[in-house]
Amino acid sequence: MITFTRHRVDISRQTIAEYLGIFEFYLMNYRGIFLQALFLFCEERGLNTKQLASLSGISLRELHANPKFKISNQQLEVIWKNIVQLSKNELVGLHFGATMQIAALGVVGQVIQLSNNVKEALQHACSMVHLLTDLYTMRVDEKVKTFTITFEKNKGFDNIPTAQNQMGDFLIAFTLYELKGLLLENQRPIKASFPTYKKNYDNAYEAILSCPVTKSNSYILEFRKEYLQTKIITANYEIQSLLVEQISKLQKPISLNGSLSKKIFNFLIANSYLYALSIASVAGNFNVSVRTLQRQLREEGVSYLQIVEEVRKSLAKHYITNSSSSIKEISVILGYAEPSAFVRAFKKWVGKTPTAYRSNA
Repeated sequence: MITFTRHRVDISRQTIAEYLGIFEFYLMNYRGIFLQALFLFCEERGLNTKQLASLSGISLRELHANPKFKISNQQLEVIWKNIVQLSKNELVGLHFGATMQIAALGVVGQVIQLSNNVKEALQHACSMVHLLTDLYTMRVDEKVKTFTITFEKNKGFDNIPTAQNQMGDFLIAFTLYELKGLLLENQRPIKASFPTYKKNYDNAYEAILSCPVTKSNSYILEFRKEYLQTKIITANYEIQSLLVEQISKLQKPISLNGSLSKKIFNFLIANSYLYALSIASVAGNFNVSVRTLQRQLREEGVSYLQIVEEVRKSLAKHYITNSSSSIKEISVILGYAEPSAFVRAFKKWVGKTPTAYRSNA
């Protein structure tokens, strides 16, 4: 005979909110969000997105209006083929992965809520990657002194090689940059390897991934093992959330007049909360050489360093006024090696220390 006993269960409002958040998370159409971000990425780089959508057989209006928008793998293949052809950039997936943080905030936020350190964050990410794509399975393998993050191709998708390759490129860059976004220290990989490796792109790989790259059957990032126990700094997520909420207001530089300088400013606004991006990374994302980028900026009467300074000033004032992050955390996020250097720069910009500016805000 089985008997049932009624027990009283106390569930806090916070616990209910967390469970509702997780439920809502799994209901979200992350593939649709991904596709929206991909088209925005293309538009920012001068591609005709209406033409791209037409060639790929999808409606941009439906993509943005329909929360249940679905796309077939064959359509995804055509989209990636057209993007590569129109951009004349075989590394477009890597470049997109390095700039996807803002669009992926929902995923990052959920990982942060469930994780205390890098190891836990990666374990949760492995279970969530299917929300974004069916083309790859993610796993983490621990060795004696290192650990690897691997994206392995799933079987049955040999008929969409461009989509599979570009998604793999995207995932390896996206994972690396999101890991940076969870921490207040820049942990570079020991090495990376992937199937699409081509030796003539070594300089571009170094600019994006900051490590040596070789060819392999799967997409692999390798790190020092102690990195797994690194604590996640939730302040970075607060900064990300704040940036997303106000990004349209921040992307209006008053002091810059040139078309290219404004595009670079907006690009850095959306990405430099991680770490200061090198001119090589920015040039790669705009699919031009560093020399060409510098020449075009000179024609507009501005240098890359001046744009970086404007970005830092705009973000610093915004973060100090609107976030609870410490001065040290903000200084690291903006790319300063020491808080004292940030304080000196801020005082030069506004005539006050960050603490005084926050008190009077």
